[in-house]
Amino acid sequence: MSLGQSIRGIGAKMRNLFGQRPKDKSDIAADIGYGNLGNPDSAKPKANRGKNFWLVTILLAIVPLYYLVGAWLTHRINDDLNYTINDPGTGKSHTVAVVAELIDREVNQTKWSPNIQAFEPAALLRVGGNMVNFQTGVVKGISTTVYEMENRLARMRGTSSADVDMALAREGLARSADTWLWAGADGEYRKAKDALVRYNVRLASGQANFEQRGDNLQGLLDHVAFDLGAASNELDREILAGRHKFIDFKADKVFYYAKGQAYAYFIILRALREDYGQVITERHMEKIYEEMLIELASAAELQPLIVQNASPSAMIMPNHLAAEGFYILRARARLREITDILQR
Repeated sequence: MSLGQSIRGIGAKMRNLFGQRPKDKSDIAADIGYGNLGNPDSAKPKANRGKNFWLVTILLAIVPLYYLVGAWLTHRINDDLNYTINDPGTGKSHTVAVVAELIDREVNQTKWSPNIQAFEPAALLRVGGNMVNFQTGVVKGISTTVYEMENRLARMRGTSSADVDMALAREGLARSADTWLWAGADGEYRKAKDALVRYNVRLASGQANFEQRGDNLQGLLDHVAFDLGAASNELDREILAGRHKFIDFKADKVFYYAKGQAYAYFIILRALREDYGQVITERHMEKIYEEMLIELASAAELQPLIVQNASPSAMIMPNHLAAEGFYILRARARLREITDILQR
């Protein structure tokens, strides 16, 4: 069959779908004024047209409903500040256990939204972006922590080779959040979670290291402070850009990404206090460490119905980005005070 015939065949099928059959000779003759040429069937009504009209109408009603309901049922921002896990057990790291549970919660107990595709019911979440950006921010905080654990906490004085499971976890979390085809982000994050669980089991049996020294804590907190500084800088950029826009469609994306980072660091650094309790007590940092956690919690718990990016001096409309940036910068300032103490 030639290419032209194939195209004509497809066109005929499309016309039939909407109740339009190809014209036969009698129809053509009728169109040019020669009557129906004795063909009684040519005068019959096209019954399929009404049927196909209702079919198309139903589809046009169902498809939007499919996406709206799917997005509504899937949307979830896990910002519970009271989130805790069970005691991981003797010899295990509380921080490692919390990081593994956070990953599990976001990719197994919750739909991983950054790589949702157009054919999925929750595809509209990629348009709104709040859940997408929150989860991406959470993973950014987790990946920074795992990076530091691989390079500092899981090594003996930095001279030993990298822990195999920590290296696998770091590699998995380096996957771009919206990767979907082949090695999807959620699949790689699950592998990272499994590697962290294996590491903690080996740690409890004495086959892995978790160095609880002041310089290791300082290094990790320094990296967190850099991340929070970058987050506040992005918030500031969007505040300035928003003054030149009637409606700032990017404001909620920047807001929820920073919120996800603040939430992840609050949960992780609260767990880190369990692992480094002796260091914190010896350096008399209990009060300032608690103040740092309070500032992170204040940034993470902001829940505006609609994210506003008005002028910071506006009388009526608030600026939620400025409020979030304020708490993030206060948390960063506390982190810098803590690392200064650890350097002495």
